[in-house]
Amino acid sequence: MQKPTTSWRKLLSEPGENGHIVQLYQDDDFYGEAISHFAAEGLARGESIILVATLPHWENISGRLRGKGLDTEQLFRDGQLTLLDADETLPKFMAGNLPDGRIFKPLAKQTIAKARANGKFRRVRWWGEMVNCLYVEGNAAGSNRLEQFFDEVAHEENIAIFCSFLMDKYDPKIYDEAFGNVCSTHSHVIPADDYAQHRMTVNRAVAEVVGEIKGPLLQSLISWKDAPSLMPSSQALLLWVRAHLPNYFEPVLARARELEREPARRKAS
Repeated sequence: MQKPTTSWRKLLSEPGENGHIVQLYQDDDFYGEAISHFAAEGLARGESIILVATLPHWENISGRLRGKGLDTEQLFRDGQLTLLDADETLPKFMAGNLPDGRIFKPLAKQTIAKARANGKFRRVRWWGEMVNCLYVEGNAAGSNRLEQFFDEVAHEENIAIFCSFLMDKYDPKIYDEAFGNVCSTHSHVIPADDYAQHRMTVNRAVAEVVGEIKGPLLQSLISWKDAPSLMPSSQALLLWVRAHLPNYFEPVLARARELEREPARRKAS
């Protein structure tokens, strides 16, 4: 059985065939660094990269790629880097509020075939934010349906797909539906930039709000394997609290948020 990695950098460096990874982000630094790392690592391995970005986000990503010593214009000319405008591409396959798979999937496969350049590039990686665009607009059904289509394409075409969601991991409302939808269509979840810090924050929040976990609850935690996709143990712990200690879930999230903000407040003062 596959185990969650202890480093999102390693995961994005080696996503494997059919890997479908999602990042939850709230700041541009984590967002841009993860995407540029995913792309740069693929380029270094001789893979072809497809990026589907809005213009402001492309400026963030391209600046970081150049900072890693990559000549994006030359990569475009070589056919190893493909850029699509998310705002222009999304309407091409939407039927009302929902994506039409009969249009989207052939379009995606044509893009992948072009990126392979007649066999010049054996492997292809795809990052895009069209799913996130729908989510941010409040179209949860359309966002989830498009993610399902992407998951099908990932397996049918044997490519790695990476998505980024503007989603607050400490917001209890996302756990009602959005987070479950994300997990159901992704093999791995990256909830934070610093896994070790996230683990310490969540562990401390649980200890302060819930107290010592022992007896049957401890046995339940040890044997719990119901996380819907691979993720750091700290994020899985939050899901366990929601499932087994629902009255404590929102207070744990609120305390974790406070703890995460403390270093920034101390630095500001």
